[in-house]
Amino acid sequence: MHLTQVLQPQLCISLLQVARFLGIPKSRICRIEHWTHVLFVHRADQGGQFISYRKFAAWVEACARTIQSCNDLRLLEWIGWVIKAEVQRFQYGEDVLDYWRQLWRQRHRQLTQQEATQGVLAQ
Repeated sequence: MHLTQVLQPQLCISLLQVARFLGIPKSRICRIEHWTHVLFVHRADQGGQFISYRKFAAWVEACARTIQSCNDLRLLEWIGWVIKAEVQRFQYGEDVLDYWRQLWRQRHRQLTQQEATQGVLAQ
């Protein structure tokens, strides 16, 4: 499974964000289609154009929200594996990687403590 499939429900990229990224007025964009791995932008001035989700800050934040909202330790470990595969395949800035690592470690610690507390209470 790819990170795009994990993040798709949380990923919201607006027409304005796409227009700014492309450096064109919103009026030149006819519509945007959210495909599995890319956005397909229908432009009035030149036809269609593909844009990777990874080009947008919303991508980084959707990944962060996915880590922070995870409520199961095994699922968090799986998300970590998916992110690791992602960063081996695509280039990310060290600042993004550090941000995701920090969030993952923090959430891992929280969930580990929760499990330990629940284990003690179950005895």
